[in-house]
Amino acid sequence: MQRVVNFFTGNIKLTLTCAYPERLINLCATHHIGFWNLERIDEVTIEMTMTLRAYKKLKPLLERIQAEVQQTKKQGAPVFLWRMRKRYALITGLVLALTATWITSLYIWDIRVEGNETVSQVVILSALEELGVEIGAFGPRIKPEIIRNEALLRLADIEWLTINVNGSRATVIVRERIHPPVRIEEDIPTAVYASQGGIIDRIIIWNGTPLVEVGDTVEMGQDLITGRVDTLLGGTYFQRADGRIYARTWYTLSMSMPLEGYEKVYIYAGEVSTKSTIIFGENRINLFFDSSISHRTYDKIVETSDFILPGGIILPIRRERRVYTQFETVPHRMDETRAALLLQERLLERLRERIGTAGEILRTDFRVEIGEGVITVHLEAECREQIAALRRLNEEELIITPPITEEGEGSQW
Repeated sequence: MQRVVNFFTGNIKLTLTCAYPERLINLCATHHIGFWNLERIDEVTIEMTMTLRAYKKLKPLLERIQAEVQQTKKQGAPVFLWRMRKRYALITGLVLALTATWITSLYIWDIRVEGNETVSQVVILSALEELGVEIGAFGPRIKPEIIRNEALLRLADIEWLTINVNGSRATVIVRERIHPPVRIEEDIPTAVYASQGGIIDRIIIWNGTPLVEVGDTVEMGQDLITGRVDTLLGGTYFQRADGRIYARTWYTLSMSMPLEGYEKVYIYAGEVSTKSTIIFGENRINLFFDSSISHRTYDKIVETSDFILPGGIILPIRRERRVYTQFETVPHRMDETRAALLLQERLLERLRERIGTAGEILRTDFRVEIGEGVITVHLEAECREQIAALRRLNEEELIITPPITEEGEGSQW
């Protein structure tokens, strides 16, 4: 920060010669004249740097100690402007360049979207473009509150949105809507069924009549709790069945992968092609002549950098640098132990996805088979998970059958 201040105020490097340099330093301290980069050349000569304003204050005081001064170097904005005072064309060009830079900074040349995961960036930018937020839009005309309300009406999956304009860059920050899960209304009769087969380990019933007990073996889709209740008096009523059923479940999973394959080998570090492009708004200017790549297999790394002026002003110019690194593919055989461990990790990940975060893996048993360049890993696992799932009672289950009476019974007249 101090360097920036020194540049705008201007500074000068001096070589001072006097019989007693210490008196010069004391003179600066007495009159509050600041300096830096003090260096002693010999017994009577020192070098120091100070601002132009401090030098004007020091110059009339040098006669007191009979010191000789030599200006070694002058730099800074005042020095530059003084040298350019008679170069009217250059000054005019500089003023026009600064004016053009200021004007272009008022327009939007870069739009970035943050916070979106499921909603595509293209969808968000398309909706904003219809509202006037696009490349080349005039920044001061963008009213974030008005655009936010209009955009939320167009984007049903966005709950909150705001636009921050900084120079020529607009940052769109969104928060996606979390849709509640589909729920069955409380007054609709339901039943609880098994989403996975297993042996019942624990039963928690909130409503309904249980159809199974702890220790029973159930199949996938079998009803566990019913919302149909038959009373002792012959009546029937319906309610919402609900509860949690925990069971021990078993899974058998398999996964295979070839042991023979190919791997990348970079030929040498010097086989690198670099192509740069200047992006002005939506226009691209290639800084290369041959757009083809001399090799068929290569890795590509794209780096993009903005041109930012002091003060955070983003220019509508970006530099894109693409680096192509050549490689070859050579035959490679993977180590069998490493391949088996990799497949085991993938099988465990797949198993955890099936049983969910609330599930628990009780036991695992892996079996490895190798044949004809292919390795196969089989997983047999015992788990404990919540298998209760809710469904609505169908029309047949809602039919009430009247009690059957024997013939001849009843009153006779």
